[in-house]
This record gives sequence, C-alpha cells and structure tokens, in this order.
Amino acid sequence: MPPFPAAPSDRVRPLRRVTRSRDADEQAHNLSQWDQRYDQLSPGHFEGSVTELWLPKTQVFVESANRQLRQTCAAWPRSVWFGIPAARDGMMAMGGKALASQAVCVRDGGAEFDLITAPDFNLFGIVVDRLAFADYLENTAHQDLDRLLQQGDVRNLAPGHKEALCATLAGILADAEGPAASQGYTAEELQLRIFDALAAMLTGQHSQPAAASRTRLQHQQLVDKLRRFVLDHPEQPPAIPELCAHLHVSRRALQNCVEDITGLPPLAYMRSLRLNEVRRELRYGEGRRPISSVAYDWGFTHMSQFARDYKRMFGELPSESVRQG
Repeated sequence: MPPFPAAPSDRVRPLRRVTRSRDADEQAHNLSQWDQRYDQLSPGHFEGSVTELWLPKTQVFVESANRQLRQTCAAWPRSVWFGIPAARDGMMAMGGKALASQAVCVRDGGAEFDLITAPDFNLFGIVVDRLAFADYLENTAHQDLDRLLQQGDVRNLAPGHKEALCATLAGILADAEGPAASQGYTAEELQLRIFDALAAMLTGQHSQPAAASRTRLQHQQLVDKLRRFVLDHPEQPPAIPELCAHLHVSRRALQNCVEDITGLPPLAYMRSLRLNEVRRELRYGEGRRPISSVAYDWGFTHMSQFARDYKRMFGELPSESVRQG
C-alpha cells in the first residue's frame, strides 16, 4: 500500500482505502497522519477497520472496532477534527466529557486528546485544513472559524441532524469508490459537499454546546494521574492504599472516579494498562526478549496467572502475539 500524504495536497481524484486489523495499536497506526496510541480495555479478540478518504484539503474516515478502547489521539497539525460517534448516551467520552447520542466532537489538529470508546463502536471523522475551511466559512457564510470553535469542543445536534450528517458522509465515501467515481465526481466536488455539511452544522440553530460536568472533569484528571503513576512505575504495580495516598483520595473516591471514566474497577484498569504495554513490546519491540522478561518489567511475577490474564484480555496467548508481531 503506498504511503498517504504527509498532509493533504491538491489532486484531481480522491484517494480511498480500507484497512482491517486484529490489534488495537495496529488499528491506531492504520489511520494516516495521526499520532495515536490505543489501549484495549474490554476483553476478547480485537477486530477493527478504517475506511479512509483523502481529498485536496480534507481527510474523511469511518473507524469501527468490537472492543472498548482508550484512544490518545492527535490529528495532523494546522487542521480541525470533527468526530461523530455512533453510540448511545454516555457510552463514549472525550476528555472526561460524556458524549450524548447526538454529540459531535471538535478539536484542533496537533493537540492531543483522549477518547473512551463504546465496547462496539463506529466513528465518523473529518479532518479539514484549517486555513482552507476558514476561508470557505468567511466567503460563504461570513463567519469566523475561531469564534465558532470557541463555543466548545462537544456539540449536541437536534434530533435527526446527526443522522443526516452521517448519511452525507457515508454517501461521499460511497461516491468516491462506487460507479459515481468513474462518472466524474472530482475530489474538489466531494470536498465541497463536506465543507457545506460542516458549515451548516457549525452555523445552524440546530447545534448547541454540550454542558460539561465539573465533577466528571475532576474524575478524568484523577484517572490521568493514576495512569501516569502506573506507567512511571512499571516494575512495582501500586497497591490501592499506596495509590490513594499518592492521589490524596479515599478508597471509595478512587473507585468511583475510575469506574465513572473507564467503567472498570481501579485494579482491573491498572492491569489492562500493564497488559497493553506488554503486548506492545511483544508485537512491536525491536528486540526479541523472552516473554517472561517483558512480563516482569511490567510487574507480572506469576507467569501462569499472567498468561491467563493476557489470554482473557486479548483472546490469545503471549507466545501467539510474538509470532504475529
């Protein structure tokens, strides 16, 4: 597969591809020109796909996976990302903000953000060149992009409007590949349809900023600190009393915060982080170190229990991950 461009560049015909993966990090790398890192949170074999379309100043994709993920993401610089998850209320979250079923996310490119996905999800994504889209808004709607983006990074659309937006994007992806593509749809024409749809969403009366819960944002901050602490101390997984002392919270508060953000108890969440790190080393590490050494590095001292935990999380034994790497 030829590499996709470092950034969108002018071209006559759209460039479209579909990739499939059986590993969360592999899926993260399949989205061109993004800086991403995925942790699998729900147990079982992973299956995911990315359908991706490049236009002159736009990237459009639909991502799906059958497991809950923690995604740390950053779109390419000097862009704006619009994310449209297909999930029920509260099944997904961005930066600690629970996403309603009618939510659309908006973030600047080059800036990192976190997503907690639903256990089985589909997500439309559109990344537009910031300058090109700003010029379009100024020329067609006499609106300032920076001012519109200040309204918040999560928007809730009126009933029916999110579904219409998703249908528009699905139609554009189909037109880029199907018979219409051979009948003369150019990349510029497809891109204009995307700019029209995004402009209507940002400037119309059917889009309202989503209210943020201060409590949930505080929970997200605590979970971020927990994650950093676990990753900074790989060989000595912290016990709950040690973690509570470090984070200055009670055991009950820790439990509530972690379950609110991740849906997992603290010990299960920390174990999933460590198992994901082991899997990365086994599949992508430059050296072929013994499995036991990698496991010990991340605090797994009982190999039989480690193997059971690993298989339950990823649906395969550690040795199978090495053979696939």
